[in-house]
This record gives sequence, C-alpha cells and structure tokens, in this order.
Amino acid sequence: MLDYRSDIRDDAQTGETGVMSGLIEGTKVATAIGWQRVETVTVGDRVLTFDRGLREVRAIRRVPLWTGAGHVPRRFRPLHVPKGAIGNTEDMIVLPRQGLMVESDAAEEAIGDPFPLVRAEALEGVCGIRRMNHASPFEVFVMQFDEDEIVFTSTGALCVCAAAGDMIQRLYSAQETIAYRLLSDETDSPLIDEIRYEIAAAAMAGDTRVAPQPYADSRVA
Repeated sequence: MLDYRSDIRDDAQTGETGVMSGLIEGTKVATAIGWQRVETVTVGDRVLTFDRGLREVRAIRRVPLWTGAGHVPRRFRPLHVPKGAIGNTEDMIVLPRQGLMVESDAAEEAIGDPFPLVRAEALEGVCGIRRMNHASPFEVFVMQFDEDEIVFTSTGALCVCAAAGDMIQRLYSAQETIAYRLLSDETDSPLIDEIRYEIAAAAMAGDTRVAPQPYADSRVA
C-alpha cells in the first residue's frame, strides 16, 4: 500500500474549497468495455490496472476543483503536460498532487524500481510542463479500489488511485498487496531532481518512448 497514503488522502480534499489530486472530467480511463470518460464510470465498473488487471471500483468521489470566491489559488491550479513530456501521447491536464508513473533509470538504481510515482507538481518546469494561469471550472473524480491501483489513461499517463475503506482492515486482509511508493520532496528530493534531469535529457535526445497502452484506439466505448 502507498507509503505516503496520508499525503494522497489529505490532498484529495484540502479544506472545503479545492482539490489537488484526482482525475479531471473528460479524462478517459481503460475499463472492461474500452475507454470511458471518468465521469461515466460508476461504482461496480471494472477498470484496467497496471499490476492487477481488471479491478472493481469500490467508491467514487465527485468534487469541484474550486468552490471558493475569486480566482483559483495557484496551489490548486492544474498543470499542462505537453505531448511526449512523460511518454504521454497527447497533451494532458493533471492536478498538482496527482501521482504519475514515470520511467527512470535513476530510480531503478536508487530504490530498485524503474517506474517510480511522482507528484505532477514535482515535474513543473520540465519539458514545458507548466502550471495553468487560469483554470476553468470543472469537476474532479477520485476513484477508489480495494487496494491502491495504477490506472491507464488514454493520454498515455498512468495515474495512482488510493484504496477505499479502512486501512487497518486491509492490513489484516489475506489478500496479497502491492506496495506503491509516492516520492516525496521531503525525503526524495535528490532522486526527484535526477528524474527531472532524465526526462529533460530524453526529450533533448529525441527519445520517443511512450507509456504502455492497453488499447490502440483511444475512442470511448
């Protein structure tokens, strides 16, 4: 289970006014029937995950990006990720603390995992990834499963979704779990800097690697 679960869970709803993680409306995720916009996914639907195949959605929270007065504060504003920046096949918009899977030789050497999870905001400034100046009103969807899962999106990004339910109950469950670790600025800053450098260097070298995709056609079901 996620080492930094409290970060992800707390960031999903910050106060009563804004969210910093989750999937933005219009994002297409891989499901048992093909690509579906996240706003059409319901509890009980099966979503394709990176490590465990099709998994049933246990809960979905639907919240507005920002409910306060005036402009959206910078910390809540999503980031624009240009096509190809992190293996994504098209431009995409992600929330600042949404966990993303990236490929990294440095991470494999440092922590034994070539596919670390980083917050989107940790990549700001790399390969044109930038905070949006003005965020249009939209809704955010937080899907939850029995365990932490990595889900596929049609842009090529792989996004982490935290588990639903009681953590203590899961600790004593007989079900095998996979430990995902979200890198933290507080403890992993040097590694995050290396990952940023790798991404920039790959772009300079014209590295066209793309993230794995379950369906060749990104049209919705």
